[in-house]
Amino acid sequence: MRRKIAMMLAVMCLLVSMSTVSYAAEGESVASAEAAVSSGGTAVPHYINIANIAAGLRIEGNTAYCLAEVTAKKVSNVNVTMRLQKLEGGSWVTKVSWLLSSTTGIVNETRSTTLYQKGSYRVYLIATVGGEQVTCVSNTRTY
Repeated sequence: MRRKIAMMLAVMCLLVSMSTVSYAAEGESVASAEAAVSSGGTAVPHYINIANIAAGLRIEGNTAYCLAEVTAKKVSNVNVTMRLQKLEGGSWVTKVSWLLSSTTGIVNETRSTTLYQKGSYRVYLIATVGGEQVTCVSNTRTY
């Protein structure tokens, strides 16, 4: 009898704690993300120190133009590693890498390089602003 009562109390405690956790997850950010997705928009991540991050790749002839755009929420140091990567055997391999930095809170730079091998390419960014590190990947382009 005691075992049944103890089991019932344990189950009730478990149910109460689960409902508390599920209510804790509901908040303004979840509701706004759901609203954006249900209205046909896309959910956009919010960062602490980064206002905007974007990577781009354009291939013209055998030249790849790699773009890095990073904007901090306030004037601060921005450090960006921009990598041009090629898909080889199912893995992305870095072919060229650039280090970009700014003290104004904005990095908006394009670098170009010559492509020597046919294949699929992308630009991979690693941005660091105020201790926050964020990555971004461009669309894949074929040469």
